Amino acid sequence: MPEALIWGASGGIGSALVSLLKSQGWRVYAAARDEQRVPSEADLVCSFDASDDFSIQQAALQVAQEAGSLDLVVYAAGGLVAATVDSFDASTWKAVLDANLNGAQRAARESIHLLREGGHMMFLGAYVDKITLPKFGAYAAAKAGLEPLVAILQKENRKLKFTLARPGAVDTPFWANVPFSLPKTASTPEAIAQALLSRFESGESGLLDL
Repeated sequence: MPEALIWGASGGIGSALVSLLKSQGWRVYAAARDEQRVPSEADLVCSFDASDDFSIQQAALQVAQEAGSLDLVVYAAGGLVAATVDSFDASTWKAVLDANLNGAQRAARESIHLLREGGHMMFLGAYVDKITLPKFGAYAAAKAGLEPLVAILQKENRKLKFTLARPGAVDTPFWANVPFSLPKTASTPEAIAQALLSRFESGESGLLDL
């Protein structure tokens, strides 16, 4: 039975991944900021805060005690605070970078040793040129940082696979914090989850534009 760890399993895409993988016969470990919003079919649910090293270490330890070698790890956590660059206080700026970038590095650090040889780690990025917008300073900077991070992880861990997925607009609660309307062309979380599973099944890695 394949096994996966989803960081950010209470969000729109993360929870869709949990449900999809379970429907396909996977064993799924879910790490989430809000455990109550994780789909009930998850095999293990643990709490984590992207800004807290200890919580990520504890979540990974819980998974290690339950799992064999993981086939897939997905960092689907993230967050946005819309504000002009000159109005961000230090703690809020850091919180956005923690959710989208620093947390990704922390989760990778704690997850790499749980993956089997040939295992796959995925991250949710963004089309940075399309989000270089007023009030998106912290979010755009964080997502821009993911691209070289994932590329370097691949070079440092050649027996594993790494994918940076770049979805467009996705209809999730994330949009409650966005200062403009959800595009009519937005994807569903379920469609993004299926695209990530298809990437895993293909055996390919690298950039995945959705």
